[in-house]
Amino acid sequence: MKRSFQAIILVGALVLPAFSQAQKLEKLRVTFASMNSIYYPHFIAVARGYYREEGLEIEIIKAGGGVATPALAAGEVQFSTSSGSALAGILRGLPLKVVYVNIDRPLYWIYTNKPDIRTVSDLKGKRLAIQSRGDTMEVAASHVLRKYGVDPVRDVVWTAVGTGANRLGALQAGAVETAILAFADRLMARQEGKLSEVIDLGREVKMLYTGLATSERLLRERTDLVRGFLRATLKGREFFRAYKDDSLRIGEKYDRQGSWEVRGADYDATLQVMSPNGDEDAETQKKDIEASKSLLKITADIPPEKVFDFGFVRAVYQELRAKGWKP
Repeated sequence: MKRSFQAIILVGALVLPAFSQAQKLEKLRVTFASMNSIYYPHFIAVARGYYREEGLEIEIIKAGGGVATPALAAGEVQFSTSSGSALAGILRGLPLKVVYVNIDRPLYWIYTNKPDIRTVSDLKGKRLAIQSRGDTMEVAASHVLRKYGVDPVRDVVWTAVGTGANRLGALQAGAVETAILAFADRLMARQEGKLSEVIDLGREVKMLYTGLATSERLLRERTDLVRGFLRATLKGREFFRAYKDDSLRIGEKYDRQGSWEVRGADYDATLQVMSPNGDEDAETQKKDIEASKSLLKITADIPPEKVFDFGFVRAVYQELRAKGWKP
């Protein structure tokens, strides 16, 4: 595991340049599943010097949750933005915690190539393409399937095909009847006009979509570091909310997919599903746990405090607001 993860770092990491040699910065490794707008608050915090103000230098590593979560548990990275994958790892016994929720509604849509598939009920017996088993796509869709009386275990054939390009391609080629598309691929599907939308998952379900997870050890031994990292991240988040064009200009250094207009539309969609305070209410925490338990076939009772720790993000937001901080 360690050797393969190091290879990914060598190929996919974007190592940000060091700041002044006079200032000794502590380097943190942080994983990102992609570089799109939901992660811009972190890039903004780098560009605006918010992490540097906390004495931190960030190494941005592109890695999906399947790699990031075990690396986080092993101490090879300090934070992962694949919080949904981390949740599943916690339920399996990994000593991690979800400490921040940036987006609490999924930016996913179910699309089909069949004219007779019009509703969620029509998905029974159909192949549904997702990125990987047990990921946020499967969790989000499972919430909605149950809501409309479709059993996500017996009634749907989950088909893991990987990236958005693969899912859209499988749908276009007829290899599957339905697929979950993220923002950019959904935009392509709409422009092509040959595929049709079945349902907008973000309108139907509130859940842990993306945020941050870290190790219990870091929470226990380096509270100052966790607080500083979150403080800088939340400053980047508030800048993102306040300044669209500046956020897009910063983001384009990392996000190479799509035109300015496409990324602008992605920004607008992201703004609509951001959690108000970087945390999650108790009811949603319980639903997140139960949905993942069902997928993982776990029957043990697992309380929210075993999975989530929002004490840091709530304290930091309270501090920033008490000071009247503005981006």
